[in-house]
Amino acid sequence: MSTQESPTRTARPTAVTIAVAIWWVVFAVHIAVSVPGLVGAVREAGGALFGALLGVVVVLAWSALFVWLAYRMGRGGPNARMWLAIFAGLSAVSFGIALLTAPPTWGALEPVALIVAAVLSYLPSARGWFPKAERRPRRVEPKTLGWDPETGERITEDTER
Repeated sequence: MSTQESPTRTARPTAVTIAVAIWWVVFAVHIAVSVPGLVGAVREAGGALFGALLGVVVVLAWSALFVWLAYRMGRGGPNARMWLAIFAGLSAVSFGIALLTAPPTWGALEPVALIVAAVLSYLPSARGWFPKAERRPRRVEPKTLGWDPETGERITEDTER
């Protein structure tokens, strides 16, 4: 065991916990609603069985990606939070376009819930949970004083002083 104490992390903010739960519930419901349709598509595929199975695999993998991103966001992953917010925004745009062509249905709850989850993860109370990336110091380039007319090499300011 190490004698040094490991840095303690504060408890996860309630807003982040709720956002993660919303993402998980939305995709659990999404899978539960999609599975009967996917099973029906595989049964009716006939000769296109490979394509139907590929579709099932893609849908399950896509949903698994979101569940994994929600898990990473719950653990404090800022990149996961960003990607989930992007996908929630795309879902909202898609929903907005769909509203132009048809009246809203129960499916409208999904993009609304995703937007709520994205907003919750960006509330000021949640910001401390996501560590900021440390800025790396830039290398200071020496100032160019001119160019050597014979060799074409750069003549720089002496920074050793």
